[in-house]
Amino acid sequence: MTDESLRADEIIERVQDPMILVKMGIVAAKEERWADGVTILAAAYERLTKRTEIKSMEAITASGTASLKDVVPANALSYYGLCLAHSQGNYQEGAKFIHIAIHNEPMVGEHYLVLAKLWKHVRNRRKMVDAIQKGFEASPRYLPLRRLAQEVGLRKDPVLPFLSRDNTLNQALGRLRTKMERARIERETALEEQRAAALGPRGRRPSSAGRPAPKSRTVSGGRPAAPRPPGTAPSSRRPSKG
Repeated sequence: MTDESLRADEIIERVQDPMILVKMGIVAAKEERWADGVTILAAAYERLTKRTEIKSMEAITASGTASLKDVVPANALSYYGLCLAHSQGNYQEGAKFIHIAIHNEPMVGEHYLVLAKLWKHVRNRRKMVDAIQKGFEASPRYLPLRRLAQEVGLRKDPVLPFLSRDNTLNQALGRLRTKMERARIERETALEEQRAAALGPRGRRPSSAGRPAPKSRTVSGGRPAAPRPPGTAPSSRRPSKG
């Protein structure tokens, strides 16, 4: 029996390593298996935080408390938030988890992409556009974010800002810019697929998270309320916005 054919509760029972659960939960989210993603990532969160409490001397920060950044991977928080919005309709709570991920890793384009997808799902275009634009500021060459911007028809500033958007020259240059951007995205997508194919199905694929080189700095983020599987009563404790 393959991992894909197992139910989320069976996966949680069989897999003991919480970091493997994180990876499987993210895969579920990317495959739009939202309920599975919520359940698996909630279990991973619970095990990671419990493990930190048991081995507290190994996870103490300078302030004397374990930082959420040192305990739970930021991408687990991001995708848990997205799964929460899709599976339970709790998009405000989901957005808070993603904002904590952004606080902990502000230069990673993937978190902004996840946030933009959340707001796209609930049809809040203003917040979706804001997330995309902030993502471009943090990681301007992050390809999946550029694809999403093109998909939703995000308008850019006029090529010649001293002329109106309706000016004939601006319109012509805008069409040319759009054509060049589309060609560049297609070219980079093809190169990305070639690199992935060269590595094979079990090879390590190149990162698509828009992550910069690791930096040696510590950011202590507030710990949110523990993720909960579907069907459980909501906690009165609210997560920090980071």
